Amino acid sequence: MEEEQVRGCAFTGHRVIPGKDLAPLVALLRMTIACVWETGIRDFYAGGAMGFDRLAAGEVLRFRAEHPDVRLHLILPCAGQESGWCAAEQRAYRAQMAAADEVTVLSRRYYDGCMRARNSALVSHASVLIAYVTGQRSGSAQTLRLAQAQGVRVINLAERLSLAELIR
Repeated sequence: MEEEQVRGCAFTGHRVIPGKDLAPLVALLRMTIACVWETGIRDFYAGGAMGFDRLAAGEVLRFRAEHPDVRLHLILPCAGQESGWCAAEQRAYRAQMAAADEVTVLSRRYYDGCMRARNSALVSHASVLIAYVTGQRSGSAQTLRLAQAQGVRVINLAERLSLAELIR
């Protein structure tokens, strides 16, 4: 029997996280990153968007402080992705870029479809996708479906948050 090649872990999720979800989401995300690391995965891929992408990248950087074998790779859709963001968000984005082990920018400028190209690139590096996806109509939901279609294991933290609500 051929052993499955360990690849990486990618992230996808919504840009807006409801305040009530933030603390439990961070706790689940930390636990899930640690569990994925325990399987031998050391490369983590994020797309740099506001919200869940940046939250996940920040948690990988926090985890890397105690586990120096971890590598954060940012795959960005286009140069200037952050140009319409407020100054504080731009500073945080640039700080993550500086802290990442690798930054790949797929296009020199925005074009229709560059976000889908970024999402596809994220999935192509992953054997596991950690998601925060509610609903079916978003780029993150499309990324989740793409990962499933390609046989990538998907862990949707939004479903786990919903389950936690049921037992409270």
